[in-house]
Amino acid sequence: MESITDFQAFKESLVAAARGPFFPDWEFHTLFGLDRIEVQSIADSFSSATPLAGDVALALNGAMANLLGYPHGQEAAWQQWLSVSPAELQFIFSRWRASSNEA
Repeated sequence: MESITDFQAFKESLVAAARGPFFPDWEFHTLFGLDRIEVQSIADSFSSATPLAGDVALALNGAMANLLGYPHGQEAAWQQWLSVSPAELQFIFSRWRASSNEA
């Protein structure tokens, strides 16, 4: 099985967070620091050339951290939205956080 790229994991996390069943509307802004429509817009325009800074970094951090840590109760829906396991996403997230802290 081919490993997923960080870009693909980032994009899938943003889409899953914005459009998936993982986070209730009433709590979304509190969890992300952004409105759902803002995260949807970031997901729609996200490309491998997108700088991982500002609101994009905020959305990515919120998506990955909350997909992994928020008690969303949607484990059965995970594979419909993400092609990585929670352990793989945790690895990608941890590596990204470590590299962004070095910058």
